[in-house]
Amino acid sequence: MSARAGGEAGARGRTSRGRRRVVVRVVVAVVVVWLVAAVVVLVLGLLDASHGMTDVQQAKARLSASDIVSQHPTAALAAAGHDFDAASGLLHSPLLAPLDIVPVVGRQLRSVQDLSSASAQVARIGVHAITEARAILHQPHHSGPDRVTALRRLVTLANATDAGLARIDTGPSTALIGPVASKHATLVRDLTDVRTRLAHASAVAGTVADVLQGPKTYLLVMANNAEMRAGSGDFLEVGSLTTNDGHLTLGQLKPTVTIPVAPGKVVPTGDLAARWGWIKPGQDWRNLGFTPQFDVNGPLAAQMWQATTGQMVDGVLTVDVEALHRFMEVTGPITLTDGSVVKATDLVPFLVHDQYVGLTDNPTGKAALAEAQRQERLGSLAKATLDALQNQALDLRSLADAMTAATQGRHLLAWSADPAAEQAWVSGGVAGKLSSDSAMAAVINRGGNKLDQYLPVDAGLTISTTGARTTGALSVHLFNHTPPGQSQFLAGPYPGLGLSYGEYLGLLAVNLPSGARNLTVDGNPPIAAIGAEGPAWVIATQVDVKMGQDERLVVRFTLPAHGRMTVLPTARLDPVTWKYRGQTHTDAAPFTLTW
Repeated sequence: MSARAGGEAGARGRTSRGRRRVVVRVVVAVVVVWLVAAVVVLVLGLLDASHGMTDVQQAKARLSASDIVSQHPTAALAAAGHDFDAASGLLHSPLLAPLDIVPVVGRQLRSVQDLSSASAQVARIGVHAITEARAILHQPHHSGPDRVTALRRLVTLANATDAGLARIDTGPSTALIGPVASKHATLVRDLTDVRTRLAHASAVAGTVADVLQGPKTYLLVMANNAEMRAGSGDFLEVGSLTTNDGHLTLGQLKPTVTIPVAPGKVVPTGDLAARWGWIKPGQDWRNLGFTPQFDVNGPLAAQMWQATTGQMVDGVLTVDVEALHRFMEVTGPITLTDGSVVKATDLVPFLVHDQYVGLTDNPTGKAALAEAQRQERLGSLAKATLDALQNQALDLRSLADAMTAATQGRHLLAWSADPAAEQAWVSGGVAGKLSSDSAMAAVINRGGNKLDQYLPVDAGLTISTTGARTTGALSVHLFNHTPPGQSQFLAGPYPGLGLSYGEYLGLLAVNLPSGARNLTVDGNPPIAAIGAEGPAWVIATQVDVKMGQDERLVVRFTLPAHGRMTVLPTARLDPVTWKYRGQTHTDAAPFTLTW
């Protein structure tokens, strides 16, 4: 080959290599630009998804029962849907398509894409459901049939919403990196929770519609929080409540002291007999609430009513002072049959204090007359409140707030003889059942007085683990600040008990989760009850706190190394305060503690 030919060949080689370098540079530049663009698109998509999650959290914070009738949750959910749609559009950009073929990265991208699409669908379904629910609730429903129709429509809406959520594809769930796996798990968990709540709402609305449609007969039990039991007030008055075509009719309320059950007619069984049989709960209505299990108290009350009146009932409802107070905040002032007017702000003082002024437990004609007038006044109040709830045009948001507070605090409890209806009450949180993680610190009045309003209860819980051993201690502090000058009916002494004025005699009954063992009380006082109480445990001991004095009791126990307990309300007007690991809670509503 000539020198010239060789030079030309070399030049062509250098040119070819140069062109390849240029091509490589261009390709690299394109890839870099694509990567930058892809990263930008991905980041923007994730930011939109993040904004969507923020909006969802805001919507969840505003999704109380009362907020359904307002505009707040739908605005936040609509914003979340917009953000998720924007995120989904960016995350499905063609710029990101090449990432799909990358084994690990592609799976993460597909998961994020599916999560954004699924979240957008959830938001849209949520907006539609809330809008439809609001429309149903705002339609006229003053008559009985209207209420039943509205409840049936809510059942249909809940079922349709659940069906829409069931069709959502949340994408791949395996081989995801930490942050993506966490987001996927959160969405799946929240979606499952929403569907569970929808199922509960459908069951409760359907059951309430069936009960209102009737004809049904429920036993209405009026409980007074001035004299506490475990998880409820004292059962002082009872009467039949009938339903038909959406209308409710309340019969005459009878004082429970006037309808005792003959011995042997109603015999408790199971844990109730084993723990509390000594107080004869099947004979005296006032001894029904020593267990907080309303699924035990309810059927026993139905048996006692049938034994004394011959009437069978389909279920039992308990309403206490705080529930009436909440309902009167919705209805406004109530006019009684004697022409007197009771305001919501006056109701609690009247029922727990003022109605007892001047009464004694001495069997004089004057005291008996005053007691009869008091009972007639309470019956009139209950009937007037029921009539107002049925016949007035009510503010739905206030009514939703009232119902939420009443059910969360155990101020409204329900039991049904129909298993399907009973399961709906369980789902709705009004069945008063214990579970395997339940805890409660109840003080039960045994002094025949109304002193619980003057006895604040504070509970301090400590749980510590050393090696394989986990121990717990619940310190309960009681202080009796009964003022002087109260009536005998309110502050005692109750005849025959040997107590002094203002002396609080009762029981501290502590429920603990099923995993608790070795239950004891410091000082080894006499134990009134110990052992299984349904799915939980109970230990009870006597308390005796004189006026102006305090008492502290410490219950000790062992626990599994890790676990949780759900503290249930005692239904006291002044909720029990719990302190645990630097945080303070009240049992006005259930709350969960973990260790």
